[in-house]
Amino acid sequence: MKLLEKIYKTSNLFKNGIFIVITLIILILLGYLIPNQKPESFKNQIYTLNGFNAKYNDEAEVSDFFHSIKKNHGYLVMGTSETVSMEEGNYHDFLNEDPDLKGIQFSVLAGAGRTCGTYIPLFLHHQEDLDSLQLIYFINPAYWRANLCEMNLKYWDRYTQYQICRTISLTESEQKQIFQPVNHYKEELTFFQKGIAYFDYLARDARRNYFCDFRNQLFPEKYAQQFQFITDTLSDYRSCPKYGQIDTELIDTVWNVLKTFQHQSWYQPMNETDTYRDMELTSFIRLCKKLGIKATFVIGPYNERFIQQYNPESLAGHQRVVQKIKQLLIDQNVNYIDATALSPVAGAFVDHQHYSSYGAYRIYQLMKQQLYEEKSH
Repeated sequence: MKLLEKIYKTSNLFKNGIFIVITLIILILLGYLIPNQKPESFKNQIYTLNGFNAKYNDEAEVSDFFHSIKKNHGYLVMGTSETVSMEEGNYHDFLNEDPDLKGIQFSVLAGAGRTCGTYIPLFLHHQEDLDSLQLIYFINPAYWRANLCEMNLKYWDRYTQYQICRTISLTESEQKQIFQPVNHYKEELTFFQKGIAYFDYLARDARRNYFCDFRNQLFPEKYAQQFQFITDTLSDYRSCPKYGQIDTELIDTVWNVLKTFQHQSWYQPMNETDTYRDMELTSFIRLCKKLGIKATFVIGPYNERFIQQYNPESLAGHQRVVQKIKQLLIDQNVNYIDATALSPVAGAFVDHQHYSSYGAYRIYQLMKQQLYEEKSH
């Protein structure tokens, strides 16, 4: 007991605290002396990036990801929640395993709410890495709906980081042309949120010196183990019982949703007055052109059958918004694939906005046809 009393005296706690603080400062400073050795890049194409690599712009990992795609003459596919993995396969899975596209591989960056604006800070930090990158961006018209048409702070915080945005230097013209979505995000953050984000970045940066840079020095062969390569992620989706077919056991083809779907009220009509999504898409297109990215945009379908059952008077709004998106792409003079003809197809959706694996199969067929045409010219 006397020993405990001695340890917990205020003077001793103060001395111990000073010692700990000084030790931490020394360790942090020493961490920045560790060389940031970049291991050799790989021959195989990386399938996707860890979300933290992208959010915090881990230079080595992000650069290697982009270079692995370019080196293999592959494509980077980007999108929101419709582009994530599916048990029965998504369109990029079908493209990767198509024997007619042998030698062309497709990497993926996708997630719920991961709209094109969230990639702008990352792309600006890797301008030299992105020149001549082949990119496919999937546009989901659902993000023009009333509940999704504005900048969502929660999604931006998930996929990017304030400090990454803050350290980008642009001209006044570039600020207006390509950086407006990022400025929207920065303006939504409070002073307190910016401070938290700043120290969050510093803490991760200091930690990375030891857990990444130092580890790479000691065990350079382990660097590659953090990645998934396309050759390791391929599955035989063609052998699935419902490959290229409607799963009528699960999908109600009248409503065009899963028979278990119970959240019809999640649906909202289009907001035809808010311009944020138009501005975001236009900014991203301009950035792609500035960086020399060879981008193709896909206008995804909307669940027309569901809308006709639940809120038929709002269907015209969807049609007008899709036409507006198409006109935006035409005005910007970019390649695009119009997949909206799949909107009324039975079995193509699992809920009010996400397509099924059968819908993904039909989208894959459209994309394959376009790729053939591009390669033949």
